[in-house]
Amino acid sequence: MVHFVIRVSPGDLLTVLKETVIVLLVAKIKSLIIFLVFLFCGCTERKDSFSGFFCKPENNYIDLTVDSLELECLCPVIPGFSYVGYSGISENNLYFADALFANLYQFDKDGNYLNSVIRYGNGPHEIPVNRLQAYCVSSEGHHYFLDSSTNIYEFDQGFNLVNSILYYWNKKIIKGDISERTEPYSTAWGDNVNLTVHNGLFYTNIYGESDEFNITIPEYYKTARIIEPRDAKTGEPFPLLGRITPTVEYMKPFQKDFFRITDSGDFYVAYEADDLIYVYNSGYKLKYSFGQPGKNMNRNYKTLNVENFYNDLIVEQEIRGRYTSLSLVGDLVFRTYLTGSPDFQNRLQIYNKTTMIGDVQVPSSFKVLGYIEPYFYSEFICDEDKEAIEIYRFKL
Repeated sequence: MVHFVIRVSPGDLLTVLKETVIVLLVAKIKSLIIFLVFLFCGCTERKDSFSGFFCKPENNYIDLTVDSLELECLCPVIPGFSYVGYSGISENNLYFADALFANLYQFDKDGNYLNSVIRYGNGPHEIPVNRLQAYCVSSEGHHYFLDSSTNIYEFDQGFNLVNSILYYWNKKIIKGDISERTEPYSTAWGDNVNLTVHNGLFYTNIYGESDEFNITIPEYYKTARIIEPRDAKTGEPFPLLGRITPTVEYMKPFQKDFFRITDSGDFYVAYEADDLIYVYNSGYKLKYSFGQPGKNMNRNYKTLNVENFYNDLIVEQEIRGRYTSLSLVGDLVFRTYLTGSPDFQNRLQIYNKTTMIGDVQVPSSFKVLGYIEPYFYSEFICDEDKEAIEIYRFKL
């Protein structure tokens, strides 16, 4: 074995030690800089919680080839119903779920009443509740009902009760920031609620209602989620999705959102107070946006007072313009809106992908439901005062 002896003078040794110290200091400084960058970015991301959720449109065109709709009004007759409910469409049939009597009425494509296929009760074709909060039909033709106690009931194509999720809201996400947990939120009600089932999950829109997290708290507008996914068989919660659009200012009215999910899993999300429609992939990553402002919309929204909130909101709803629904049929996107005063029109925007091809006047409460060849159908429109129910269909 050969041994080498290296002789270093005191001066050289001091130089080596200095260089080593400098290298170590530089490494420490680099680590500190990286840490500070991550810390700063983390704080920035927390403050700017809209980042990655909203964008301006890149391809936003207008080609107005539809200047009016020839609407055919169907006037179905339903025996003994409440004039309050939800619409559905599947295969060649239309459905109306009575919110107060918990009956599901079936109609053919011409609006003729066929049968009450699901009703209140405890049998195999019955639902054991008499108040409904939401209803939808999945792409597989299964019928889902959400009741006022946040129970979910699933019926198959033969209208057999195949699954019940009782008190699913008791299954909670309890970790993370308050905006990420489920307990501060409630499921939307009435016209505010979207219930959608896709790929084994059901989705509902939510809003903050707890004392610690609601619309009276400024931070709520920056971090609140808007969509809750749950396992359609067990009710287990998945991470909450979305944000409130930054166009909604503190204590302004019209904070509702509307969402639809395509067969491929893309989310289309619109808001009452935002001219744009946002598109996200199945993982809720932003893809793009599009949309045109409605005609002559009265957008002079008043800041609501906490003490007189609901009275002020009712007044605003009567006179201000806002978007009211979002629907998808293939490449076509339908969005309805109210102009507010002084015109007080109900209008429908029609988009072919991202190009607006129409902006036309429609009847009051008109919303697009779906398509049965060769017609597009509206949702059922109920008028309890006139004891009338109507549904419209049209061609494009």
